[in-house]
Amino acid sequence: MKIIIRDELVNNLREQIKRLGVSEVVKLVGGVDTFCKVLNIDGFMDFLHLFDDLEVVQSDEKEYFTLFRYKKGNNLMIYDRKSKEVYIDYDEIWSFLEDKFDLTFSVAQGVIKKWLDEVYNLSEITPQRCAKCYRKWLD
Repeated sequence: MKIIIRDELVNNLREQIKRLGVSEVVKLVGGVDTFCKVLNIDGFMDFLHLFDDLEVVQSDEKEYFTLFRYKKGNNLMIYDRKSKEVYIDYDEIWSFLEDKFDLTFSVAQGVIKKWLDEVYNLSEITPQRCAKCYRKWLD
């Protein structure tokens, strides 16, 4: 019975991440440590794998941008095919890696690069931090 309830809790939290975002779910559960414990996040790759199922769409506004998101108007990553850079949402993804796992910019960049290659088949790219205001104007 405990396993079923735990699985339901984990699935509910994953849905809340899609709806509200990581930062809001962290607040809801009472902090980063509880968030990681409930979702079995033992390392930075476990955290990044929360975003393995993002919707991948072509931007209507910029022909060379591919958007990664759970919902329209809330892009968590933007791939600029022209410059080969992937802009990663700072508040929802990048800062978590720096704060929780104490990664430096360059280490976080390398970890994200490896994850993007494994999950989204994006190689020979450069991950960059991206502010919320930047991702909001792209649909």
